[in-house]
Amino acid sequence: MKTSVWTITALTLSLSLAACNTWQGVKEDAKDVGHAAGRGIEKAGQATGRGIEKAGEKIQEISK
Repeated sequence: MKTSVWTITALTLSLSLAACNTWQGVKEDAKDVGHAAGRGIEKAGQATGRGIEKAGEKIQEISK
């Protein structure tokens, strides 16, 4: 999972760097990639949390 996230991030960063012509553009593109990666990680964390919560509920049901 971590490897694929880093691979996608590196690919996105390299493509965005190739598309911009100035150092300011590089900084803006890198900032955008960072925000997108952060949102993706946040969504993955929320999904993991929901999965753990559901598993806990099932364990409680079974233990009754």
